[in-house]
Amino acid sequence: MTSAIVSVHPQARQLAGSFAGQLAEAAPGLLVGLHLVGSAVLDDYLPGRSDLDVVGELARGPDEADLAALAAVHGDNAAVEGTYVLAGELDGPVAGASSGPSAQEGKLVTGERSFQLNPVTWQQLRDHAETVLGRPPRPVVEATEVAAFCQGNLVEYWVPLLDHAETVISTRSGEEPAPADTVVWIALGPPRLWHTVRTGRIVSKTAAGRLAADAWPDLAAPLAEILAARHDPDAVLTTRHARAAIAIARRAATAAAAAAAS
Repeated sequence: MTSAIVSVHPQARQLAGSFAGQLAEAAPGLLVGLHLVGSAVLDDYLPGRSDLDVVGELARGPDEADLAALAAVHGDNAAVEGTYVLAGELDGPVAGASSGPSAQEGKLVTGERSFQLNPVTWQQLRDHAETVLGRPPRPVVEATEVAAFCQGNLVEYWVPLLDHAETVISTRSGEEPAPADTVVWIALGPPRLWHTVRTGRIVSKTAAGRLAADAWPDLAAPLAEILAARHDPDAVLTTRHARAAIAIARRAATAAAAAAAS
């Protein structure tokens, strides 16, 4: 049964309510369930900076008019990242959920299965989600599924990305400016997966950064600056921070592999 959420940022809740209301007006009766996951329910939501991650339940398979309404409402709410299934499909394993539309950066995607239909999302729906429309879902997910997914994501997605990032910055000076959002993303993404592999628990990006600083104190200083940049849109990060982010991410991937093998 979905756990009660003590605190959801009021601006996240307001955005979710407004989004649901707009969609109800644009496509009456289509949206029958809406559940918040991600930073909004992990005490890490930054108004104006964080995406609002939602999982929606649809009363029917969307027709062209429904898809047009979804596209328009997401276009007006680019911060809302949505994944949609049919009503009731959250009551069971993730494999049983259909491939509904999804939205990212204000664009609706159809015809392909959303990456968010995965065991980590299902665990969030079970343990952390806040239901703002409909009834709480009853997802079924095993800890082994979640750990295997996280480990697979580290190996298949993150390690090649880190190799590429290392090549990109290999000839840059340490104080050359680096894109702060990318550095933050690299530094904090793999530690979240590492923590879930070794403990079974899902934490926010900020919490994962703090856990990484405790685990690898030699990288704690640049990591503290990277964490501060997550909260400060005017922060300037450099290639030095990018190299530290890659080092943190690689250590997280190595530690997660060791934990998975033990």
